[in-house]
Amino acid sequence: MMSGSVLLKQLSYRSNHRGCKETDILLGKFFNEKFSELNLQLYQRFIAEDDALIYDWILDREKVKDEYLELVQKIREFHQI
Repeated sequence: MMSGSVLLKQLSYRSNHRGCKETDILLGKFFNEKFSELNLQLYQRFIAEDDALIYDWILDREKVKDEYLELVQKIREFHQI
């Protein structure tokens, strides 16, 4: 089992270094500010999704998977999208 601090470091890194600058910004800033309010297991599954899909979910270009609806809404509200 991964310790809490290791998991936070891993999630922070994966949020800020995705390979797509747009999702780096959207997820990185959100995670850095809101990680303490998140269900980390759900967030870990979310960031395992494809960057293009995450970006389209956040910009409401694709239907969001039901399990991620609340999380995507929080990201949209955080960025005032």
